[in-house]
Amino acid sequence: MAIVALPAGLPGRRLGWLVLPLLLFLVIFFFLPVGRLLSLSFAGATGPWEHYLRAASVPAYRVALATTFEIAALVTLISVVLAYPVAYLMATVPPRVTRLLTLCVLLPFWTSSLVRTTAWIILLQRNGALNTLLTEGGLTAQPIAFVYNMSGVLIGMSHVLMPFVVLPLYSAFRGIDANLVHAAETLGAGPWSLCRRLFLPLTAPGMLAGATIVFMNALGYYVTPALMGGPAQTMIAQLIAFNISEQLNWGLAAALSVAVLGATLLVFSLFQVVFGLEKLLGDSSAPVAATPFAVGSRGRSAGGWVLVMAGVAVVLFLLAPILIVFPMSLGSSPFLSFPPSNFSLRWYEEFFNRPQWIASLWNSLQVAGIAVLGATTLGTAAALALSRLRGPLGRLLETLFILPMIVPQIILAVGLFYLLAPWGLIGGHWALGLGHVVMAAPFVVITVRAALRGFDRNLELAALGLGASWPAMFRRVLLPAILPGILAGAVFAFITSFDDVVLALFLTNVRSRTLPKLMYEGVAHEINPTITAVAALIVLFTLAVLLTNLVLQRRAR
Repeated sequence: MAIVALPAGLPGRRLGWLVLPLLLFLVIFFFLPVGRLLSLSFAGATGPWEHYLRAASVPAYRVALATTFEIAALVTLISVVLAYPVAYLMATVPPRVTRLLTLCVLLPFWTSSLVRTTAWIILLQRNGALNTLLTEGGLTAQPIAFVYNMSGVLIGMSHVLMPFVVLPLYSAFRGIDANLVHAAETLGAGPWSLCRRLFLPLTAPGMLAGATIVFMNALGYYVTPALMGGPAQTMIAQLIAFNISEQLNWGLAAALSVAVLGATLLVFSLFQVVFGLEKLLGDSSAPVAATPFAVGSRGRSAGGWVLVMAGVAVVLFLLAPILIVFPMSLGSSPFLSFPPSNFSLRWYEEFFNRPQWIASLWNSLQVAGIAVLGATTLGTAAALALSRLRGPLGRLLETLFILPMIVPQIILAVGLFYLLAPWGLIGGHWALGLGHVVMAAPFVVITVRAALRGFDRNLELAALGLGASWPAMFRRVLLPAILPGILAGAVFAFITSFDDVVLALFLTNVRSRTLPKLMYEGVAHEINPTITAVAALIVLFTLAVLLTNLVLQRRAR
C-alpha cells in the first residue's frame, strides 16, 4: 500500500486501518447476502444451469428482459435530450439565475422518487389535471391514456433520473473556455458548426457519465414501472420480486438477478476503463475554464433561443409534479381534481389522526436515525483512510465502497431478506436500518472524499509539527474543514433512507412498515387523497432538511 508521505512517526500515516469497519460491514451485509443469493441460481435440481435455461425458454422472461433494456435505453436517451437545454441554459445565464435554476433541478432530485411518481399518476391519470386541461380546452375529445402504459413509465423514470445527466453536463459546459468559442467564431464557425465540432465533443464525457448512471439505475428500477406501467412494461426487477413473494422460486429469481447485475456491472466496468471512476462520480476537482463558457460575441443564435425555451420547458417539467401536489392536498373532495373546487385541511387532519400514518412516520424516522449514524460514521472513517491510500489498493477499495450504489436495490433487498430471515431480524427496525446503511455509506464516502480533496494538508502538518496530537489536530483543524462534506453525506443518508421503498417491501411487516411503504401500498391499490397530503408534507420536510444543511454548511465554513 502506498501512503502519502508524512514525517516519520505521525499518526496520520496509520489511518489506512480506518477502511476496515466499512469494509467488514459491507462484507457481512452486502457482499455476503448478494453472493449467497446469486449462488442460488446454480442450485438447480437437474443441474447448475436449470434456472438459466428456464429463464431463457419462458417467453415472459425473455420479453421482460428485452423490455428492461428497451426502457433503460429510451429513458437514457430522453434524459440526455432533455438535459442538454437545461445545462446550456444554466451555463449561459447570470450567476444568480444559475443558482435559482440549480435549486429547481436539485429540489426534484432530492425529493422522494415515490412522491414524484405519485404526483405524476395524479397528474396523468384519466381524470387528472393534464387530461382535464386538454378536454376542457377542446384539444382532445376523449382523455388520453398517459399512464399505466409505456408513456407513463418513460415520463416517470425520465423525471426521476434526468438530474443525473443535468449536473455533469453543466460541469462540462463550465469547463469550455469561452476564448475557444470566440476563436471558432472568428474563424467563421456558425452555430451548427460550433455545436457539432465544439460543444458536443467537449461535453461528451459529462454526458456519458450521466447517461451511464441513468442506464445502470434504469436497469434495476422497480417502483415507477410497477406503479405507472402496465403488463407490457413488466421489467426484470418486478419479476424478481414476483418469483420471491408469489412463487417462492429463489433459484429463478437469482438467475434473473444475475442477468440484470451482469449487465449493470458490465456497463460500470466499461465506463471505468474508458473514463475512470472519478468522472462517473463527478470529480469535484475537475477544472473550470479560466473564462467559463457564456453566450458568444454574436449573441444568441436562433438555435440558442430555441434551447433557452426548451430549457425553461424542461425546468417546468421537473417542477410540475411537485407544485401540483400542494393545491391538490388542500382539496376537500374525496375525488382528486385539479384545481380543487374547495380548499380544506381535511386530508392533513386525516393524516395526523390516523394511527397507521403516524406509526409509519415514526418507523421511518427511527430507521433513518440508524442509517444516518451508521453511514456517516463508517463512511467518514473510510473516506479519511482513502485520502491516505494510493495505488491499486486505494482504487480497489474505492470501487468496492461504490458498488452498493451500482447494484440494483431489488437484489440487495432480496439478498438481505434471505440472509436475515433465519436470524429472526425481519420485521424490526434494525434489518431495514442496516440495509439503508449499505445504501447510504457510499454517498458519505463520496462527499467526504470531495471535502478532503479541498483540504490543505500543510495545515495538518503545521499543527502536528507544532506539537498537537493527532486527535487534537483532527478536532480543531481537519474536522471543521471537512464538516460541510460530512453534513452533506448525512443529509444524503437521511434522504436515501427516508425515500426507500424496495428494501422496506421485503424487510418490514405491518407493524414496522415505513411511511414510503404505506404510501406505496396505497398508490398501488387506489390513491386516497390523504396520500397527496403526505406527499406535500414530505416535500416540505425534504426542503427543510436541505435548507438546514445549507445553513449548517455556511456556519461551518
